[in-house]
Order: sequence, then structure tokens, then C-alpha cells
Amino acid sequence: FPLAGAVMRSMTEGGPQPPIRNITQRSISRYGRFRIVFSCGQIDISSEKVRNTPITGHKKIGLSLFGVGEGVGGGAGRVFGGMDTTSLFTAALQLPDPWRVSGVEFRDEEDGRRELHIAIGFAAGSRFPCPEPGCGEAACPVHDARERVWRHLNFFQYKAFIHAGVPRVTCPAHGVHAVPVPWARPGSGFTLLFEAWAVEMARHLPVSTLAEQLDETDTRLWRSVAHYVDEARLYEDYTGVEAIGIDETSRKGHRYITVVADLVERNVICVVPGKDSTTIKRFARDFMDHNGDPDRVRLVTCDLSLGFARATRERLPNAARIIDKFHVIKHANEAVDKVRKQEARGNALLKRTKYLWLRNESNLTGLQLETKRSLQRRRLKTGRACQMRETLQDIYDTSADRAEAETALKRLCSWMTRSRLEPMKEFARQIRRHWRDILAYFDHPYTNAILEGLNSVIQNVKTRARGFKNMDYFSTMIYLTCGKLDLSTVTT
Repeated sequence: FPLAGAVMRSMTEGGPQPPIRNITQRSISRYGRFRIVFSCGQIDISSEKVRNTPITGHKKIGLSLFGVGEGVGGGAGRVFGGMDTTSLFTAALQLPDPWRVSGVEFRDEEDGRRELHIAIGFAAGSRFPCPEPGCGEAACPVHDARERVWRHLNFFQYKAFIHAGVPRVTCPAHGVHAVPVPWARPGSGFTLLFEAWAVEMARHLPVSTLAEQLDETDTRLWRSVAHYVDEARLYEDYTGVEAIGIDETSRKGHRYITVVADLVERNVICVVPGKDSTTIKRFARDFMDHNGDPDRVRLVTCDLSLGFARATRERLPNAARIIDKFHVIKHANEAVDKVRKQEARGNALLKRTKYLWLRNESNLTGLQLETKRSLQRRRLKTGRACQMRETLQDIYDTSADRAEAETALKRLCSWMTRSRLEPMKEFARQIRRHWRDILAYFDHPYTNAILEGLNSVIQNVKTRARGFKNMDYFSTMIYLTCGKLDLSTVTT
């Protein structure tokens, strides 16, 4: 770009031309799908084929192509073997008949910046097909035209806008209706190319940051991104989905959303606010709207929420509910830590030892492991609680089938019940309340590991955006980043 800038300044200011050897084919840019190569000796523009024409008048070529000063508004500059400015932009925008670029000009704004404005029109007497679906009228006369403006992709460092009088046609059967323009969707203030680029960038940048870089309001960009995400979701088909995972994540404070994922395709298929039984009902309705069959779902992995359990039995009657083993071990860790806190009130040795008891021994350093073994020899209550948690992990890791796991789990629950450690007794009661669903893991060894991975992506999206104004924005970003949506079906 510095080299391109040198050429442009030289062209527009009439200064000395840089030596060809210093800049030939070194500065390359793109406009839409066109490749532009800057050089002192030639300028190449290529789409389907490359056209090379030696420059015969540097100043005139520069003014016509870049829209600086004279010769732009009227499009009189000759470029590339007879193609003038208006023809060049008509080809670049790929306008179908009868649309054509009628003028191109740079405008100086009050803040000192310059903007490119492209005027599009149609020939007098042009006729358009009726926009009503199913109407066969192909040549309706123009009733009137209403001026509209759309933001387009930047032309190099300049903001670009398209101006056009949108015609309204008179159909004998349907009356007067506005004709849709080929470069923008109805009701949008952006062109299709601008929106497609903005949606793709929103995958990687917070919308507020993107809005700042584009000098647009984030509200306008949110409307555009949400439109395409919603449109792409309409094409989602969940006919073959049989194994799903359900997990909740917090949006802000204690406000939660429930995320449902396809465990086979590893993508988010539904996002619902809340974490109670009504979330499963709303998921079931959305699932059926996308050709999903609740009766065909055979596996559901989730946590120990009783609300999820009740709604799953009602809405997914043929699904085996599997309590995720990591959630079970998480509850065991919480019980162990409660025992430690109670015992630490009378034993200073247990202070600041939380992670000695919660981490696996393979993750402890040599000094930490030695400290843990030393404390275990003192016959502490926390040591017994930790042994119970480790026994639970061994059941998950070594049980060959459900029968073996059930026998071992009964012995563990009996031990915890007789331990006189109230947190462990409560954990044993919790296991018994979910007995069948916990043991279902040993028939179908599915976990929510996929959802935990997706949740890390979701938390990263939330962190980089520094939170979201509302639930709809958060849901939109989850679908965009974790939904594997085919946006090409709605942005091309």
C-alpha cells in the first residue's frame, strides 16, 4: 500500500513518476473479487481473465480509477482499452440489466474524510418482473422510484456508499410493489457483500470492536448478524440426531442459559434461557421445528438437575438419561471440601490444603504428594472423605460392565452412609436419588466432555465481548461460533 499510495499521489499531483523497477508488481490489493496490481508501467485488473493495457496518461488513468478530482462524476475517463469509470464499476458490482452505474464521485465530509459514492440507475422505459411470489408478469412498467442509500465494502481506505432510486412497478394483478435490488436484501442499509463480510468477521471479533473499526453503530451490525444467523438456522435439519448433551452456563451473575449439543456432530443445536424444566420443553419445540423427532432421541447426557430429569422423561420418552460422570465427581469434590472446611476449624494443618485433596495424585508435585501422604497418616476425616472420592473415580475407570459398577457403587454408598461425615452422607443420598441414570453411563459411556469444550469457547466469546447486553445477542454469538451453521446458503 505505501507503493500504491506513491503511485496515486504521483498520478493526481502531477509529480515525477517513480522508477518502474522500484514498484512493478509489488503492491497488490482487491476490490470485491477483482485483483488489482499497481505498477508505474501498467495496471492489471483481473476477474475471469486479466487485461493489461499500458498507461498512456498517468494523471487521467489515476483520476478515473480512484475517483480523485476531475473526470469521475461523469465517468468520462478512459480506462483499460475503452472501459470508462461507470462501466468499470458496473462490471465490478456485477449489475444485471437494466441496472447500471450512472456516476461515481468522491465527497469531502465535514470531518475531513472522503467517501466514495456510487450512483446506480436504469434506463428510461425499463420494465421489471412483479416481485410477488408466483406472479408470472415479467414486464411491469415503473410506477415511481424512491431514493435509497446502502453502505458498501470500503474502497481501499474510503467508505463507499451505493445510491439508487428503487423502482415501484405496477402489476395488473397485484398493484404497486417495490422491486428488490440485486445488491442488497429488502430492509437492509448494507449491501449483501458488506453483510457477508461483517458476519464472517463477527466470528472472530466482538461486534462492538467491529462496529468501531467500520465506523458503524453496533446495533445496526447486530441486526445484520442476527438476521443471517436466524436465516441459516432455518436450513438446519436435525432429522438424524439421536444423542444430545444438555448443560447450563451463566450469562451474567446467576442468570443462566441452557445449551443443547449434538454429541455426534459436536455442534450446538439449541440455546434456551434458564435452567429449569421449561427449557427442555422449549428445546423440544425448536427441535421439532427443524425436523427433529423427540421419540428418536435415545441418549441424553446431563447433570444431576431434577428439573432436567422430569422434563426429559416427558419430552424425550425413549431417551436413556445419562448423568455425566464429571458432574458426579464434581459433587464428590464439593462434599470432600465441605468436610475439609469443617475439620480445618479445629486443625490448622488443613488450612490452604484444598487442592491437595481435590486434585488427582498424578497432577500433584512431589512435595504436594508427600504432604498429602503425611496428613493421611494422621487419620483425618478429610483423608477418609478423599478416599471415598478416589474410590468413586476407580469405579468409573475400572468397572467392566454395569453389574460390576452397581455392586461397587452400593458398597461405596454404604461406606459413606456409615462414615458419620454429613457432607458424604448427603452425597450418598444424592447418588441414590439418581441411581438408574448414574448407572446408565456404564451401558452407554457418553459424557458431556464435548459440551464442556464448547462451553470454554462460549466463555471466551463472552469474555472478549465483556458481556452481552441481552440474551438474544449471546445466543446469536453461540450459534455463530459453535453451531457449525452453513452461512454460505444465506450470504451468497
